[in-house]
Amino acid sequence: MSDSTAGPVIDCLEFARNGGVLDRSVGLNELPRLADLLTTTAGFLSVRLEAWRDDEGKSWLQVDIEGEPVLCCQRCLGGVKFPLDIRSRLQLMAPGEEWPDEDLADDGADAITAEEALAVLSLIEDEVLLALPIAPRHEQCESPLAKASGHGSSPFAALVALKKQ
Repeated sequence: MSDSTAGPVIDCLEFARNGGVLDRSVGLNELPRLADLLTTTAGFLSVRLEAWRDDEGKSWLQVDIEGEPVLCCQRCLGGVKFPLDIRSRLQLMAPGEEWPDEDLADDGADAITAEEALAVLSLIEDEVLLALPIAPRHEQCESPLAKASGHGSSPFAALVALKKQ
């Protein structure tokens, strides 16, 4: 495992063979694709990667991610905290290894290619992006237009008020 400016990189199969564990705090500002969806990049995610080989010789990677990024509410455009508690179990597939049949595979695990240089931050970012809602919203809030105009939710209500002046 090495650590560059782009974050740690692991050889998946070697990491599993050695029973590797990586505990790390990842700044939200280290995840650029996620940062585009946030109202602030202040804060961290707690990340734990644990790898092993089972009795059948299969290699596995457990990815645990916890945190509370602040997403942009699609209704009011304010910040909405989104608690994350991700637990992903990934089967590491070596080059040339036969991939599991999707119908017969365990629903609690996904398969990924076992890379010799897996960028850990990219994997973390992928897992977080998959866990986020498509359109995050507060349970109750108003659109910014309705708040700003004081004339309800119609943009034309503000024009009517200007016309009367």
